[in-house]
Amino acid sequence: MNVVIDSFRRFYVKGRPLVIYEKSVVQKNECTFFLVREGVEKKLVILSHGSGLHPISSFEVAERGKFRVGDEAYVFAVCPCSHANISALRKILHFLCPQRAGLKAAVGMGDRIGLVTPGHIRAVKAGIFPVFAQQSVRELSRTVRTFDDVLDDVTWAVFQEGYRDEFGADADHLKSIEDVDKAVSAGYTMFTVDPSEHVENNADCYSLNEITEKFKALPWSDLGRNAESFQDLYVGKKINVENDVFVIDQESLFRMAVKYSAAIAFTTKVFRHVKMTLGHGDFDFEMSVDETDVPTSPLEHVFIALELRRLGVKVTSLALRFIGIFEKAIDYMGDLKEFEASLQRHVSIARSLGPYKISVHSGSDKFSIFPTLGRFASNLIHLKTAGTSYLESLRIVARHDPTLFRELVSFALQRFAEDRKAYHVTTDLSHIPGPNKVLDCDLEKTYLDERNGRQLLHITYGSVLTIKKASGEWVYRDRILRCLMEHEDELYETVAKHLRRHVEAIWS
Repeated sequence: MNVVIDSFRRFYVKGRPLVIYEKSVVQKNECTFFLVREGVEKKLVILSHGSGLHPISSFEVAERGKFRVGDEAYVFAVCPCSHANISALRKILHFLCPQRAGLKAAVGMGDRIGLVTPGHIRAVKAGIFPVFAQQSVRELSRTVRTFDDVLDDVTWAVFQEGYRDEFGADADHLKSIEDVDKAVSAGYTMFTVDPSEHVENNADCYSLNEITEKFKALPWSDLGRNAESFQDLYVGKKINVENDVFVIDQESLFRMAVKYSAAIAFTTKVFRHVKMTLGHGDFDFEMSVDETDVPTSPLEHVFIALELRRLGVKVTSLALRFIGIFEKAIDYMGDLKEFEASLQRHVSIARSLGPYKISVHSGSDKFSIFPTLGRFASNLIHLKTAGTSYLESLRIVARHDPTLFRELVSFALQRFAEDRKAYHVTTDLSHIPGPNKVLDCDLEKTYLDERNGRQLLHITYGSVLTIKKASGEWVYRDRILRCLMEHEDELYETVAKHLRRHVEAIWS
């Protein structure tokens, strides 16, 4: 720590508990910027003298003053960690701005509470592109946050940790142009479209007559073809994909088109809107069909890829519905050999018809398939995690405030029946003991190691974080955050240890 910061500390502290994040210290434009924490509140400090005074005028300042270092006079400004201030800081420190991953192998590390990104930073492995700002529209709704909130929290963490490498910002599971515009405005660099509402999951169940009529009724104007010329593109044509040869017959084409073409049209609309709004095509873009009812067949994958390419949609990654079961917060369920064989075919298609990456959603804790991903697709994988970091943060609460943790479990048990409706889970509440029957030393094992307890707490995160008292105060949220901040280093290391297991299992 330099002499100027040390002098500021002596002048400013005056008995107050002040933590300086030494990794955050950076000098630019004759100013010194760094992050401090007073109690549980973080603040930005700017020190300057001489011609370096002018940058302070760009910031919201809560407290300012002067101090001396020898014969030289300095000005300090203590600023809140606000949206306006991190926006101003990004303009000065460009390493705080998110970048696009392109075709680099990537891992998304969502942070639902806005505190654990330093743990994600510590888990990063060289050569793997981290997407620290990753939240879905559903997560934002359930946590009462915005795209700005998520990116701001991540950026403060990047500043705090002195992280200088690139990172991304993924607006996940976008379902409307309105949400796209919010993400563009916030400065996101990746846009993941979720067109699942436009997928016809029953396409394989219709009779030939029914599927033919539905095929004729597709939104052909949005697809740039009519029903007849569309058939000419595909029926009877051979598509060579490495060791595979695909031939599309008429019925298969009808069923695939009815199932996916409206979703592809919506995806195309979003892609063109993002490109037009940004004024360039320098962004990452993903289409996600992972939440459809049945696995995406290799032939369907080929069809989707060819249609996106025909329509000029340049995808960085594609999220498929894999075989097997990808439930939240627990390991993969399914035949590993079947998954391996299916993955190899999908990766071949992605290499041949792209290239683009295979995106693995609900990727948290799928340790049994990580080696397979690493062997056959390590350089073409984008793994997405989020809920597991929230669960790891709750370990800190279980260790240091078991009374609060028991309250969270009791409330989660009340909310589970309603909250599970948005998820495909097989949680069995009969295997979860009441929290008052569990010893303090067994709380983590019971609720954060065992699958049923993990899913209980994972599914109910939104209810836990947003319930309020009649006065408008949070019931649990502030208490959780205070506990985590009081054990900050332990929080970061706990999250880092768990996420590092994910990264190393794939990219060892």
